[in-house]
Parts: sequence; C-alpha cells; structure tokens
Amino acid sequence: MALRDEYAHWNRAIIQWATLGVPYNTPVYLSVDQKVLAGLGLGTVKDFCQAVRAQVADGNRLQLSALQNQGSSEPAGVAFLALMVLAANDMMRDDKLDANDFFTHFCQRLEIPGDTRPIGMKAGDEESLWQEWNRWLEEKGWIATAKPGEGSRRYLNYPISQALLREADTQKLCRMFYEKKWTTARSETQLLVDLASEKNLNQHLAELLDDRQRHEVLGAEILAVHQEWLDAGRPEPQRFSRAYQPPTRLTAGLYRTEDRWGDPAYYLYPKLPRHWPVAEVTVENLGRLRLERVGWFYPVGKPLSAGDLAEGRAWPIRGHAHLRELQLPARDFWVLVPDPENPESGALASWGAPKLGSHFTVLFREALWPDLQRLREESLLQWSGERQPAFAETSDWWEIQECQVLAPVWDGLFLQHPELKEALQPRDRLHIALSGGLRVPQGRAWLKDHLPQVTVYGFQPTAAVTLTEVVTGNIYLQGDQRSTNQPWDLPADLPPGTYRIQVRSGTAHQERSLKILNWDDLSLACVVGE
Repeated sequence: MALRDEYAHWNRAIIQWATLGVPYNTPVYLSVDQKVLAGLGLGTVKDFCQAVRAQVADGNRLQLSALQNQGSSEPAGVAFLALMVLAANDMMRDDKLDANDFFTHFCQRLEIPGDTRPIGMKAGDEESLWQEWNRWLEEKGWIATAKPGEGSRRYLNYPISQALLREADTQKLCRMFYEKKWTTARSETQLLVDLASEKNLNQHLAELLDDRQRHEVLGAEILAVHQEWLDAGRPEPQRFSRAYQPPTRLTAGLYRTEDRWGDPAYYLYPKLPRHWPVAEVTVENLGRLRLERVGWFYPVGKPLSAGDLAEGRAWPIRGHAHLRELQLPARDFWVLVPDPENPESGALASWGAPKLGSHFTVLFREALWPDLQRLREESLLQWSGERQPAFAETSDWWEIQECQVLAPVWDGLFLQHPELKEALQPRDRLHIALSGGLRVPQGRAWLKDHLPQVTVYGFQPTAAVTLTEVVTGNIYLQGDQRSTNQPWDLPADLPPGTYRIQVRSGTAHQERSLKILNWDDLSLACVVGE
C-alpha cells in the first residue's frame, strides 16, 4: 500500500528537519515535540497525529506493515517514530519512567483507548523501524542515536533516547534561569557547567547531563532555550511559552591558518543553524556567505584581532527574512581541532570537542595559563613546546599546540575556570580514527582497494572490534581483539558498501560508519556529495 499523501509529507518534512544543517559524522536525534511539529508548516500537531493514525490504524488496531519501505529512498516509518518521541515528550512526571505511562500518552495521541500497547502492535514490532532509520542515517554519514534499553525497557528506550528536552525539562530550565538570575548571555559550555553544579534537577535532566556523549547537542539545545528566554524579556516561568521561531542570529567559530613564517591568523567561521534552511546570507562589510560544507559557511573577513576575541563582535545581516546579525561570542579560550572530514589536511577550526588521540590547539588568555599548567602537572593534558604568543602585537592571548588528552578521569579536578575542564575533558573513552587510503570528495568515503587504516584510541591496551555491512548484515570481524592507539588494516577484500565499525573495551563502547565506493561511483559521488 502506498503512503498516503498527508503522511508522506509529514514523513519527508521530519527527516529533513532532523538532518538539516547537521554536520556529517555527528549525532542525529529525532527530538520531535509539539513546537517542532507546529513549525514544519504542514498543519497542527493534531493534523500530524491524524495523518499517522490514518496511515497505521484500522479502527483501534495498528498495522505497522503499512510503514514498509517500498522502494523509497527514505525510510517510511520516521513520522510514526516521531509520534512515539512526541509521546515520550508528553511524559511530565519526574519519577521513574514506565511503559504504561508511555503508552497512555501514545494511545492518546493516536486517539486509541487504553494505556498499554495497542492491538496489533506486539512488543518489538517497532524495532525494525528504528533500525531502518538508524541504517539510513549511517549510510548518509551521520551517527545514529536511537538505542535499545535493558530488560523491560528495551523497546521503550528507543523513543526515550531521542527526547532530549521535554516540556517538563524546558519549564525546569526557565525556572532556574529566573530564580538564579541568569539574565546575561552565556555560552553552551558555561550553561552545562552551571547546571551540573545544581542539586535540584529533575531525573531526566540529571541523566542527560551525566551523559557526556550528548553534551555537544544538549548544550546547543539548552543554549537555544536560554536565548529564547532572554529574547522574551526574561519572564517568570509560568509566562514563558516556547514558540517555533526562526533564529535571529548566526554564530561564528574560528578558523586558524598560518602564514609562510608559521604565524597564526584567525578568521570568522560562520555556522549554519541546525534544522533551519539558510540559502542566501549577506553580511555587512563581509559580503555574501557561501556554503563550505554541511553545517558551515566558508571563513570570511579579515584576520581577527585580540580585541575581537576578547570582546566579541556582531555584524548586521542585510535583507534576510529573519536573520539579523552574525555574532562572534566573547570567550576567554577556543579549542581548535583537526578537520573531521580530512584530518590529514592540517586545518584547525572550532569544529567541536577534541577527540581521543587527536592533536589540537588551545587559544587562551593569560588568566587560564595556571589551569592549563595544572592539567599538565596532573598528567591529564600534554602539548608540544612552549606556549606561543597568538598575535604579533602585544596581547594576553597565547597558543599551545599539538595538545593531547592523556587520561579519562577528571572528576576530582577543580579548576579556576571550570568551562575549560568541560571543553577539554574527554566525552568518550574510545575513539575510532580512519587515516590514509584514498578518500573521495568531502572525505566521507574511500575507494575500494585503497582503504584507510583504523586506529582505536583508548585508555585500555586492547579493544574488541566488530565490522558489519549495514545493508546486508554480513559480519567481517566479530569481536576481534586489536591493540589500542596503534593503526591496523581492514580486511583487504571488503566489497563496496556502508560498514559499521563497533569497538568495546571494558564498559566503554563506540562506533562509526565507513563507506566504500567503486571507482565507477566516483563521478556520481562528486556530483551529489555522497
């Protein structure tokens, strides 16, 4: 049975929303709530629920076979999964989540009586839809995040894992912003640090903050709530209601280059807002921004000064429907990491948190030097050579280069600038790096017979490696032991396809995708960016 038009439109729109502006090889969450659905422009939340019901329900019986993917290039069950996440967001209680509570909201959204699994939806029937969504993300080059739970929460954990900030969490955050008088702009890192020190968080928020692997995405979500609360005039919590408003500003990171004498220069590196389409943007005194890669524009403007970094700057955006300015936030330090799409290029920018095994640069003000020295004395961080002045003119900005994290346990460490600890402390205890071989454009695939070497960075001497072809399920390595922090070769006869590399060492685990193309696929890959 073909997808009904209404459902198909919602399905496509939700897929585009979830992935738009998300850089490759980073996590994608199907964190759908009422605000998101209302902002897609296809109708109300009730319209969405009715479209899903019309697709899967026959009376009060569900028929998930209607969501089978019949030749479409996109998974057909994403809108149904989004409704499951919506039900997870509906759960307002702060105590332990349970299956009955979830299915009460799930059935209400579908207008089906009951508080348990609906007729026709046996335990685990939805798991294949989650797996199909995960496979599609991996094939496209993103990191899938929907995971099963343990025991009785195996299937419930899939939608719960996608619900980042529920309505209850947003209300709690705004109450804290108001009571703590956090009435000035804060960075993502500062918000995470400030919230981590609070003792009266609800269970879900506390669990999110404890999971460092989610911090990058979670920090962006919390920052968005804080900025919306500031823009609304810092109202009392009961008077604040989040609407799906387009962003009014672009933020910029830093892109680092060197001249022929090795002196550094730093440029504005504008970042695309996640989930929002942005095509033409013209910035006063900087000109038209051009898209470099998913999530980022090309660096623009003249080299920044020490004053620009210390005080921050804003440039007006002209002639755009909702964007008003490009903002460089004032910060006391920046962490500049290798290009995630081509780490051998030598480029450094604020692409994200440093990965285990990578060498990165820290740009910092003089006041942070004692904290950095302490990290080195505690054997948590090392770098090459002495600190170097970041600008030719006299300033209090410095650089340390070829930095590397040495140990995973930073919990007992207290710094004068806790934001520095949040930025540098490893978020993962394992990291899978791919190097060498022959990459296709955009660095997200390799050519057959010219495969990369794999290095698993970790703090234990060995890790168990499993290599699986995503589409066929064929297993080429099954728990093979490999030494950590040393490169090793993939099986030489791997056919073209998309592979999942999974590693486990003790309680730590990590995975990433690897795409292999034929030479005949190269021209197509160059055109469509696959």
